[in-house]
Amino acid sequence: MYLGIEFLITPELKLYLAGVNVGLPQGAHQYHLAHLVHFGKPSDIFRRIEWTSRKVYGKTFKDYIYSLPFIESLRSFEIWMDGEGPFPKTSHPGLRLLDKWNQYQLIKAIAPMPETMALDLEDLVGTDRFIERKKKVVLKRRIGKDEEELQVISEPSALWKLNLIPHHYLLQEYVERKIDGYCLLIRSIVFGGEFMCMVANLSSESPPISTFISSGSPFGLSNRNFNTESFNHKSWEAEIWFGENAPQDRRCNPGEELVAKTTLILPEPFSRTIKELSVKVERLYDGFDLFALPKACFEE
Repeated sequence: MYLGIEFLITPELKLYLAGVNVGLPQGAHQYHLAHLVHFGKPSDIFRRIEWTSRKVYGKTFKDYIYSLPFIESLRSFEIWMDGEGPFPKTSHPGLRLLDKWNQYQLIKAIAPMPETMALDLEDLVGTDRFIERKKKVVLKRRIGKDEEELQVISEPSALWKLNLIPHHYLLQEYVERKIDGYCLLIRSIVFGGEFMCMVANLSSESPPISTFISSGSPFGLSNRNFNTESFNHKSWEAEIWFGENAPQDRRCNPGEELVAKTTLILPEPFSRTIKELSVKVERLYDGFDLFALPKACFEE
């Protein structure tokens, strides 16, 4: 299965797997641009993905993507998640993989993840105890992008003042992930049992900045006072989804995409662990009986 897996690293150098994206997640295009800025020449990531698809699945990568049993449901579902259309009339059990609570239950035994609980608005005692024990937690939607409706909670009373939809939220322990003033997320792409690439995303008040990763030490940015290079063209992922007919608001990277003229120095043990965990999760996902997955919050 083609997956985009997100990792966090704390200032104390603890590694967490934060989430898994299915279908055609972004990451390869960002890596390609970061490679182009870092080395001054294109990467071979798209060729390697195509070669892996033909070797493992016996078909082109585009044919592989469109052969996924849940792909058409996913397209409609993403439009609904973005608030641009109605809830799909038909669904597929594979979409249950989008529910972050399902992800947590499926993955926590094989990868370190921030401790998480499904928010039950009727379980006041259990919820309050979780917040008090963790001191600081993050409220997340079970479906959707992490940056949407994300709120840090440090007191139980702050949670109960919010107007929340039952069964649609998670509470997750807060993980500090700032480096040199930026919030850091590492996105790994894995496919067909093989690690493809990884790229760092730096964010602050501005849009996320794609950053090339190099092995070495100490952990941090090679140049903290970096400039950026901007790109503004259709992404590889959008080309596969839409071809030449991609509407402006569905391009996968609307507006300019920024790439840092610096490098995230990542100690080799972290690089190795990210690669190993990525393949381990991909093999787990590839073996799922999609119809046997726990129901998602949008099915309740």
